[in-house]
Amino acid sequence: MLYQAISKLRDQLRTVFHVRRQRLLPPPGAKPAFGSTITLDRLKMQLFLPIDYEQWEWLTLRGWRTLESRQNRRRYYRVPRSAVTRLLHATPDEREFVHQRIVEHKYDKKRLE
Repeated sequence: MLYQAISKLRDQLRTVFHVRRQRLLPPPGAKPAFGSTITLDRLKMQLFLPIDYEQWEWLTLRGWRTLESRQNRRRYYRVPRSAVTRLLHATPDEREFVHQRIVEHKYDKKRLE
């Protein structure tokens, strides 16, 4: 409880004094393994289906990166499984449309983790 209060106060001070900086996009890593989590800005997607190298290259070109969980306190909106399935099973022609819908969707606060 005390830790949460201190963390919240620290967060507010960082906002007031403009300590926050836009994080640079890390370089794309190797293709993630089955069950890995990838992120894009405030979105988090779990890869519960195996992906091939072409799909991973396509995702990295759009800014998706593997999630480094060490010392990561950021909160993400979890992309629903149905949307992930639709994206990973889409043909290359449909993929862009499905991806755009995922990125532009307004997620509920209950999906924030």
